[in-house]
Amino acid sequence: MSLVALDDITDAISATKRFLAPVDRVRWFRLAVVMFFVGGAGLTFPGAPTTNFGGDTDTPEPGPGAPDITPELTPELVALILGIVAVGVVAFLLYSVVGATMEFAFVAALRDEEVRLRRSVRRYWRRGLRLFGFRLTVWVASIAAAAAILLGVGAALGGWPPTAWSDGTILAVVFLAIPVLGVGALVLGVLLGFTTVFVVPVMLAEDRGVLSAWRRFWGTLTDEPLEFLAYLLLSFLLGIGVSMAVGFLLVLLLIALAIPFLVVGAPLGFALAMAGGGTAAGAVILVLVLLYGLLVFVGGLLIQVPFQTFLRYYALFVLGDVEPDFDVIPTARAAVRTDGGDGDDNDTGNGTAHAAADGPDGSAPGRDGSTGGETDAGDGNTDANDGEAGAEDDWNVDREDRDGSDD
Repeated sequence: MSLVALDDITDAISATKRFLAPVDRVRWFRLAVVMFFVGGAGLTFPGAPTTNFGGDTDTPEPGPGAPDITPELTPELVALILGIVAVGVVAFLLYSVVGATMEFAFVAALRDEEVRLRRSVRRYWRRGLRLFGFRLTVWVASIAAAAAILLGVGAALGGWPPTAWSDGTILAVVFLAIPVLGVGALVLGVLLGFTTVFVVPVMLAEDRGVLSAWRRFWGTLTDEPLEFLAYLLLSFLLGIGVSMAVGFLLVLLLIALAIPFLVVGAPLGFALAMAGGGTAAGAVILVLVLLYGLLVFVGGLLIQVPFQTFLRYYALFVLGDVEPDFDVIPTARAAVRTDGGDGDDNDTGNGTAHAAADGPDGSAPGRDGSTGGETDAGDGNTDANDGEAGAEDDWNVDREDRDGSDD
C-alpha cells in the first residue's frame, strides 16, 4: 500500500504553484509578513558576538594615569537595565503571540487562497493566545523536567547544594546533559511541530481549543502511525533541502544587491571624503548600509514564501488524506487532483474546481477518487470561546463575492 506521505509531495508542489503563480506582489508581500512571524527570514548576519574559547583572554591592565572607566552600579543604572530587560521581554511576548496568531492566518490563507492579515488577526487572536499559552507551558515544563533530572542525578552523586559538588560530579552531570538535552529537544520539536502543522488545522476545522484538538488528532495519529512517521522523516529531509536552497538563493541575493550599492556608494563616499565632508560621507555610508540590510531582510522573507508554503501545503495534504474530517484545503485538493492545479483562473475559478471535482456531499476527492468525509465540520457553528460566527469559514464562497475591504 502506497503511503500518502510519499504521494502528497507532488500535490503540494502543484498546489504551491497554483497559489503563488502568476506572481501577485500584494499576496507575496503579505505572505512575507507572515513569514516574519512563522517562517523567519533565515538570515545570519556577520559580526554576531562570538565566544573566545582559546587564546589570551586576560584583560589588559590600564596604563599609568589611565582613567578608571568601570561603571558604578547606581540605582539609576539598575533601573535602566531592568527597564531594557522589561521592554525586551514584552516585545518577545508580543512577537510570540502575534506569531501564534499568524499560524492560523497562514492556514486560513491556504484554505481560502487569499491572504487577509487584518481580518485574520481580528478573527484568530484568541486562538493565537491559546496556542502561545500551550507553547509556553510546554517550554517551561520541558526546561523544568530537564533541570530536575540533571539536578537529581547531581544530588545523588555529590549531595546538595550544587556548590558542594566535586569536579567528577560536575563532569558526570555535563556528560548526562548531552543525551538529556538531545532527547528533550527531539521530543519538544516533534510535539511543537505537530501542534503547528496538524493540530492548528484541526482547531480550525472543528472549532476546538489546543488540548481538545490534540485529543482529537491523537486518535488519528495512533491509528496511522506509519503515515505520520513517514511524514516526519520526509519533512526532515525536505527541510534540509529547503534550507540549502534558501541559503543558496540568499547568497545570490546578497551579491546581487551588493553590486549596485558598491557602484553607487563607494564613489559617493570617496568623493564626499575628498571634499572634506567626513561626517557627510559617514552618514551617507550608514544610510546605504541600513538600506542594504533592509532590502536583504525583505528579500530573505520573500525567498521563504514559496518554500514555507510548500511545506505547509504538504502537511495539510497529508492530514486531509489520512483523516478527511480534518481537510481544510478542499479547493486546492480538488484542483490539483483534477487538472493538476492549472486552472483557467487561479483567482476566481475555485467554484469551477469544486463543481468539477467535489463529491455529492461537497467533500473533496481523495487520492483514489472517492469522496472523503465532511471537511467543514466546524462550519456554521458559533464559536463559543471566541464569540465568532461560523460565517468566518465560508470556504466555498467565490472570492469575488467576499468583502475585500479588510486589507
